[in-house]
Amino acid sequence: MTADGSIFRKNVQAFGEGTLLNRVLSVSTFSGGGPAPELVTARSGEISMKAGNVSLHSLYDPVREGERWAEEAVHSEGLGHPGYAVMGLGLGYHVWSLLGKTTLPVTVLETDPRRITLSWDRFEWFRYKGRLRFMCDPLEGKNLVPGYRIVPHAPSEQMDRTGYERFRRLVSESMPVLRMSLKVLVIPPVYGGSYPVALGVYRSLKRLGHRAEFLDTSPFEGALRSIGAQTSVDLHKMQLRGLFQGFLDELVLARVIHEKPDLVIALAQAPVSVALLAKLRSQGVPVGYWFVEDFRLATYWEHVAPLVTDFAVIQRDPFLSILSERKISHATYLPLAADPEIFRPLSLDEADFKRFGAKVSFMGAGYYNRHHFLKNLVDFDLAIFGTEWNPRDRLFRSVREGGFRLSPEETAKVFNATSVNINLHSSVYHRGVNPEGDFVNPRTFEIAACGAFQVVDQRRLLPELFTVGNEMAVYENESGCRKLVSHYLARESERLEMSSNARERVLREHTYDIRMESWLAVLSQRGVRASQPSLSGRWPVSGLIEEAGDDPGLVRFLENYRGLGAVNLDDLVRPIVAGGGEISPEAATFLLMKELSGGNG
Repeated sequence: MTADGSIFRKNVQAFGEGTLLNRVLSVSTFSGGGPAPELVTARSGEISMKAGNVSLHSLYDPVREGERWAEEAVHSEGLGHPGYAVMGLGLGYHVWSLLGKTTLPVTVLETDPRRITLSWDRFEWFRYKGRLRFMCDPLEGKNLVPGYRIVPHAPSEQMDRTGYERFRRLVSESMPVLRMSLKVLVIPPVYGGSYPVALGVYRSLKRLGHRAEFLDTSPFEGALRSIGAQTSVDLHKMQLRGLFQGFLDELVLARVIHEKPDLVIALAQAPVSVALLAKLRSQGVPVGYWFVEDFRLATYWEHVAPLVTDFAVIQRDPFLSILSERKISHATYLPLAADPEIFRPLSLDEADFKRFGAKVSFMGAGYYNRHHFLKNLVDFDLAIFGTEWNPRDRLFRSVREGGFRLSPEETAKVFNATSVNINLHSSVYHRGVNPEGDFVNPRTFEIAACGAFQVVDQRRLLPELFTVGNEMAVYENESGCRKLVSHYLARESERLEMSSNARERVLREHTYDIRMESWLAVLSQRGVRASQPSLSGRWPVSGLIEEAGDDPGLVRFLENYRGLGAVNLDDLVRPIVAGGGEISPEAATFLLMKELSGGNG
């Protein structure tokens, strides 16, 4: 990073408020905090920082040191915590690296505003607005969400042990004695666009430390699709589908009875009938339903919404107002997202580029508007990937992979191997861009998460999710799309800059981890609770030491972990396993607990 006054101004706009802003802007009169920070050049050529005799970062290679610090912080993080509390900023290399390795929120305490000023002048922290927070007063530790993982920055603590110890104590005291993880049963549709969304939800819940199970009904896709081919009589078709739905209802109910989940999460088109939802409600089983569809087209929401614990939607008004008018107050706006575990920048080999590569491509099903829109773009040597394209249509010449469905992993390769990805939201009643389109589809987030470039049709809710012109190129009609494609095909540097900005935005604000943290907080307010504790929870070390007050050996053992702030069973046994040698009785006790827990810390 290089010093740039505009960077400082943008950081002030993003993070400067109240007491923090006053302290940062008044550094010339700051009298506390020990020696003034000094910028020095490290052997690697990067700028490092010293304060008196203390080096806040490596004087050899501060970037690599920061990466190692962040790798250790993420590696030893345990499960289920809502974010990181970093004790010390210095110039910020370690925090910058941490933000690139996690999608969780990060709060940084820096008790010397002079260091904040120097850091804000060099690092583009504003890119992480919404996921990053700065503090200057240790007393603010009591305002953190309970459960934040404390990550010390040793050189910073050396400069102000009293301040950082006060912060650690306040954060630890705000933690519950035991952090509970939920047992969640995720129910996807048998097939369709929300199936991969359900997988993203499931993986996110697992990453967040919850005990998630996935009821995979995809093996029944063939049976469900074949029902319509068995008869031409509509009444018989309805009867067969009804019988099949009854079977799926019993399948879901059997799994609920077996798993006894604290929460059921169902995605749009999941095989849960109104009758089943009513039964689950009567039995006190909380259900979160994520309706990832257009309410104008899929009207079954009218019957589903009243029966669930929370009804999450991807559209705002007029949908939210309509729900409110119908006395459905348990509705939550929850836009779609991406799973950066799947959708990420990839290093593709020659075979991948040959199979998936294209200058211009489109990924998606063959909806009515896409057929009419894309047939006028084939002169760009357009490659089309996706299902439900008519083999008898001339446009099918542009369809790759025989029109078969690609896996999410293969889809990510398409995005990575394409210079310009065309993103056109589906419509069954327009010949092109839907002028009333509002919600943003998963593809928008997924292309961005890959660090790939896209041109996307205008959507009313898009500007609040991405910055148009900086992160996304947006068109209003076919001619506008053609102009954008031609423009960006010839300007690789512009594509790279915009796609990089879009990826950073997704990692900051639009991952499934972030969505699930937000939704689970809402569901908690609706009364969803864990029925039993999980050993993946975290305990404040200070509380454990206090409880062990009459056992000197246990106190000595636990004192070794005080720097972590809070621990789980994995934290306690990891050093024991790694260290080898003679094991104390206290260490042996925790190893036995780990063994009895089935190895799941």
